[in-house]
Amino acid sequence: MTNEIRISANPDPVPGRVPCAEDVVREYFARMQAGDRNVHELFHEDAVLNGLGRRRTGREAIRRFYGRAIDEGAPQPRLAGPLLGDGNRVAAEIHIDLTDGQILHVMDLFDVDAGRIRCLTYFLAQAPQAR
Repeated sequence: MTNEIRISANPDPVPGRVPCAEDVVREYFARMQAGDRNVHELFHEDAVLNGLGRRRTGREAIRRFYGRAIDEGAPQPRLAGPLLGDGNRVAAEIHIDLTDGQILHVMDLFDVDAGRIRCLTYFLAQAPQAR
């Protein structure tokens, strides 16, 4: 088992084929690790982001959320285990390193439709800890 997430320029090299849900999630984490402010492009126009009691609806709201998160905390996600996929649903247990030394333990639940994230719900598994 590896904690590395491989960055690929194209999650599905076959033109015209819709990438599977796990490939979309791998690309999401690769973009987050790279600090890619365009991570919102992986979401549907009307996607939903749920977490910490907040709901953000629409790609524009999601773009603003990730822009702030990347600017303020430069999150570096690391997989804590394998991705768990079942069709269009993928779960990921991750640790997120932040620039202030905190490490977040998080569960992400993705619903992927037609090669884009329809919904992402995340749960903070424990209070932040210093490295």
